[in-house]
Amino acid sequence: MAVTKHAFSQDGTVDEYILSNKQGTEVYVTNWGARLTRFIVADKSGTLRDIVAGFEDYESWQKSLEIDDPYFGATIGRVAGRIYPCDNVQINGQKCQLPEIQPNKVCLHGGVSGFDKKLFSGRILSTIEPAAQIEFTLISEDGEEGFPGAIELRVTYTLDHEDGLHIEYMGRLLSGSSETILNPTNHTYWNLTGFEEPTIHQHMCRLAADRVMECRRDIPMVPTGRLLPTKNTKLDFSRLQQIGQNLDPTNVERGFDHVFIMKDEAGLRSQIREAAVLESPKSGLRLTVLTDQPALVMYTGNWISDRLVGKYGVKYGNYAAVALEAQRVANAVNLPQFRNQVVVTKEVPFTHHTIYRVDTT
Repeated sequence: MAVTKHAFSQDGTVDEYILSNKQGTEVYVTNWGARLTRFIVADKSGTLRDIVAGFEDYESWQKSLEIDDPYFGATIGRVAGRIYPCDNVQINGQKCQLPEIQPNKVCLHGGVSGFDKKLFSGRILSTIEPAAQIEFTLISEDGEEGFPGAIELRVTYTLDHEDGLHIEYMGRLLSGSSETILNPTNHTYWNLTGFEEPTIHQHMCRLAADRVMECRRDIPMVPTGRLLPTKNTKLDFSRLQQIGQNLDPTNVERGFDHVFIMKDEAGLRSQIREAAVLESPKSGLRLTVLTDQPALVMYTGNWISDRLVGKYGVKYGNYAAVALEAQRVANAVNLPQFRNQVVVTKEVPFTHHTIYRVDTT
């Protein structure tokens, strides 16, 4: 096991860390947005593939934001997903106004300058067996992006000897309010062929979910709080199936962008269990997502700009990769039956543990 560090920006203010294990797998993470930038692993034939989307360095990433921002690899927060209406969010008995990121009073992924745009402090925790480990820490001030209360968020990346990447979140309310809301996730996009196949249509997927959140008809992709069964619908991934089989580019989402609810979800649970499996017949690589969270968003990159050119000169575009985002229920602050999932107090901190484990079929 090893952890090395080098500059990710030309001026040296942004760092990138490489976590490696005895299998030869390497995971690259940066303190800018506490994000995953590379996941290099051997496929069934021994060929090394980088299976996540991203850009070569900090400057390339900044330039890409002028074209599009798919949040490649980033820690999302304070709150992942959409919040509606964002101009009348009740937190701690106060009316809070969050930034409108999408039309019709929708806040997305924490606001204009969410955790994905912040520079975290980085600290190497372990370079020996059984794991290589790095911790990123951020203080988000009271009132930042309209959210009350100052919070501390710690994001820990751990690469184990079985090619499992553990991402753990610990959030504490520090001051400024008796409660706030928090629901971070990771927004890595996966293509298990290393983008040899330009889309994930041929990838196979299975989800440990039997319900999906209904969304409003007047404001797309905003959950109503109602849970709909997925059995025998186009959203039924209870068995391993090809993603492209039911992907419909003509629907309002232009593909899959849905909040799936885990089968055993009955409130918050601390037990880590399988949430999703993704496989590539071409590379023979398999990604298993395990989490202690009650929901998972599968987003098939429906809006990725075809003007983006990433690492190794790879041209991205719609459906180039898929994000599997473990989290609490989206829009929970405005849904009474789910609100407690995202409330954080000084007595009740936030915790979240997700594992992305890669092996071969």
